[in-house]
Amino acid sequence: MPDNPLDAARAAQEQQVFQERWSRNKYSICVDMGLGLLFFAVAKLTDLTTAALVGAAAGLAVVVVQRFVKVDLLGGLAVFGIVMLLISAGFSWFFQDDWAVKMKGTILGCLTATLMLSDALANRGRYFGVRLGRYIMEPTHPQRLALGVGLLGLCMAGLNWGVATLASTDVWLFYSTFADIGITIVLFFAVLRFARLPVGT
Repeated sequence: MPDNPLDAARAAQEQQVFQERWSRNKYSICVDMGLGLLFFAVAKLTDLTTAALVGAAAGLAVVVVQRFVKVDLLGGLAVFGIVMLLISAGFSWFFQDDWAVKMKGTILGCLTATLMLSDALANRGRYFGVRLGRYIMEPTHPQRLALGVGLLGLCMAGLNWGVATLASTDVWLFYSTFADIGITIVLFFAVLRFARLPVGT
């Protein structure tokens, strides 16, 4: 426990903020994790195309259910997860190929990187950088945040391409379901450190 009363009060306030955010986002986090595990399980039992179609159907079902329940099922990253499943299903339906499903992460990573880097280099982060900063508790430099997230998108796009190209489908499936999010979180903390404003700024 902090000895300084001001530190103790700050710690208590941060804990309260964390609890409020968890209470607000816990259902959507569970939905996002559940959809990811559903994709993994169906892919292991059938193939990537079927898993993408089943996942998309489940995601759309969540959107319908949201209209009838009071808890937030679509906050946080749940909507992003559903969009990813819909894109996977679209790729699968159009190309009828597992390779297209694998490439969704690379394509979306490149798209995200293009948007973020364009904002950082041409607009000093005044659009995406500023909006991303609203979700971060610490003050950040918009241009650095947009630049960091753009480079993160390129890195994850390259990693996904490498695993999809060089490894088996089972290895890619494990990577995209479990390892991808862990690597993204670690690198995002590095981005936050790069974008964080000095104390007193």
